[in-house]
Amino acid sequence: MAAKQEKARKLIALFCKRINSTEVSQESLPLGVVVEEEGKGLGFICRCIVEAAGSPAADQLLGTTPEMQAEVSQWLSFASSFSGNKLNIDGRLKLLNVHLENRSVFAGRGLEISVADLSMFAVVHDIVTEESFPELVKLPHLLRWIDYIQSKDEAAKVYPHIPVEKAKFDPPRSSPAATASKGTSVLAISSSVRSQTTTTVSDTASSSELKAEATNVEVEVSKAVEVSVKNDKKAAAATTVGGAQGDEAAAQESSKKVKKEKPPAQKKESDTSVSVLDIRVGLINKVWKHPGADALYVEEIDIGEGSARQVVSGLAKFLTPEQMLNRKVLVLRNVKPGKVRDVLSSGLVLCASNSDHSQCEPVLPPEGSKIGERVTVPGYEGSPEEVLNPKKKQFEKIQPDLTTDDSGIANYQGKPFMTSAGPCRSSILNGTIK
Repeated sequence: MAAKQEKARKLIALFCKRINSTEVSQESLPLGVVVEEEGKGLGFICRCIVEAAGSPAADQLLGTTPEMQAEVSQWLSFASSFSGNKLNIDGRLKLLNVHLENRSVFAGRGLEISVADLSMFAVVHDIVTEESFPELVKLPHLLRWIDYIQSKDEAAKVYPHIPVEKAKFDPPRSSPAATASKGTSVLAISSSVRSQTTTTVSDTASSSELKAEATNVEVEVSKAVEVSVKNDKKAAAATTVGGAQGDEAAAQESSKKVKKEKPPAQKKESDTSVSVLDIRVGLINKVWKHPGADALYVEEIDIGEGSARQVVSGLAKFLTPEQMLNRKVLVLRNVKPGKVRDVLSSGLVLCASNSDHSQCEPVLPPEGSKIGERVTVPGYEGSPEEVLNPKKKQFEKIQPDLTTDDSGIANYQGKPFMTSAGPCRSSILNGTIK
């Protein structure tokens, strides 16, 4: 752990030095940080070093926008908690790969490296070199990011290079015969003739001869275009023999065809995207048995609204009231309130279960997540519906894609449920969430 922290210190100090054009010494850290760093997470230490470096390094590495600063804080917390057994590590590396699927760096949407990238690089490099993670080749987005960070001079001075085998690109080549095949456009023929002429002449002709040959080709192509245009005009004139009545009939027929060939109506994204769900981190303050059903609990759950929500859940067969009380859960808050066995329920506790439903438990937000914060899925950060419309069956359409993976991380179509403190999870692996 100490070696990993020391390498991270050096890496961040080098980045700060380049940005500020000054050294960042041990003595420049805030009073108490060095003394009390034992037991502190890596993300905390990385933030302290950057803050001690001052502007402009701190402004750049901690995030240039409020949104980016929030993301940096999230990933620094994640870096501090990145530990556990082999199964947890494998699952977390897969999570990082999913996060980097459509972005180059951990925080922000551009190419700007932040302290989030530097702290995560320190963590990942330590795992890759020590654990020799065999499935790393199956994480192409994570590998791309590793290669980007380690290409920087500062990283090369501190960390050994991780060999990354990049995918080879072999563009398809079209033969001249295929280019000149029947039905090829005049412009395509022009390109093919120019290519053939250049290839043939380049071995024997001088530069001036090549230019002359290319000019001749362009003249020939221009003539071909003129002939093609004339032929098109003759064909167009021939089609007008039927007069105005024929044109009108053709237009009506065309209109009918367009109407008949309308594409099938597509589902609106608001009906099928997980972004319509308003999922919040909640805390169960009170729980009791449903008066009219032995399999049901009634809970009062704080989701940061000032007053607790009453929710009915079918968990009495799986957990005791003591196991439910003071438990953090995920609450779908924008379901339409309704009565369950004559008791009002104003939400839905999201639970994971195995295939035969012999096990069931609430999905857990991570330690450090805030009561009332919204749970999001990367790539689906849109605004939720105020209240889900029962007639559209929105949750029913989305629910089949809500699962837990082989590490227990809750996800939608393979992308994790995220909070400011990291992903949500369950002890039930490869389960369904409803």
